[in-house]
Amino acid sequence: MEPLTFNVDEIEDSGDLFEADLSRAFIDGALRGDPPTEFYAGGAAHLRAKVTKLGRKVLFQTRFTVPFEGQCKRCLKKVRVDEPIDLTLTFVPGEVRGEPGGPAKNPGAAETAASFDPETVDEEPYSGKVIDLSGPLREQILLAIPPSPVCDEACKGLCPLCGKDLNQGDCGCERTAIDPRWAALKDMKVQKKEK
Repeated sequence: MEPLTFNVDEIEDSGDLFEADLSRAFIDGALRGDPPTEFYAGGAAHLRAKVTKLGRKVLFQTRFTVPFEGQCKRCLKKVRVDEPIDLTLTFVPGEVRGEPGGPAKNPGAAETAASFDPETVDEEPYSGKVIDLSGPLREQILLAIPPSPVCDEACKGLCPLCGKDLNQGDCGCERTAIDPRWAALKDMKVQKKEK
């Protein structure tokens, strides 16, 4: 697999084109993590991105398609879904503790890791001169996962008694099973009272 990194110092002032292949193993690594998803990689994906330097910030823009495969939740046939991913991120240099403008050194203060700031939601910190895209790309693959796979919205699924694919025709099984707690009511006869 090609490295999913680039050096900030090597970006031209006019911007650069970044290309890489996301291998099937990379995509499966995101999908089959803990907890695993209902999908696995249907193949590799090719990534083409525009990388623009904005001072010490770096703007990363891409659109690529990830092939997902899974089993139909109704009939268990293989389903393939090619999901497009649009990603625009601004990589910002991480602040060093104790520097002006950086977080103050306070050993007793608790750090809040789960805060959400709408103004920085599309920003990703980096340190040093090399930006690693593997984390943000894994995150985007997980965010792009479609709902439970279904081969067709009209899929009839499998017979719960014999297992026949009902899309190929009726199996003849009696599927109006009565809950045993209500079975005694089936034989009751209701008589009308005449007034």
